Amino acid sequence: MIRVFRPRKAADAVKAILFVAIVIVCVALVLIGLGRLGATQDTRQAKVAEDAIVKATVQCYALESRYPPSLKYLEKNYGLALDHKRFVYDYRPIGENLMPQIHVFPVSGGGA
Repeated sequence: MIRVFRPRKAADAVKAILFVAIVIVCVALVLIGLGRLGATQDTRQAKVAEDAIVKATVQCYALESRYPPSLKYLEKNYGLALDHKRFVYDYRPIGENLMPQIHVFPVSGGGA
């Protein structure tokens, strides 16, 4: 009596291919999730940097009765540390007695 095992081998091959496909999909989902997490982290850090600039700007106004003319002024006189490799800073003074417009954007492409 001869037994034919071909259907079972074909079923095993299908299961193996299905397993590999599931693993690939899971890895892809994890990588997509990590990418989104990194983008969210950059956005949060940009918000923290923006808040630090606003705080230093208000401190300057409280001590000198005028808003600082530039970010370099804040870096030099108020110890503000900015990461120019990771973020783009938009600081637009309007006048000595008006709060400047302050925006911080993450550099596209990573940075650190």
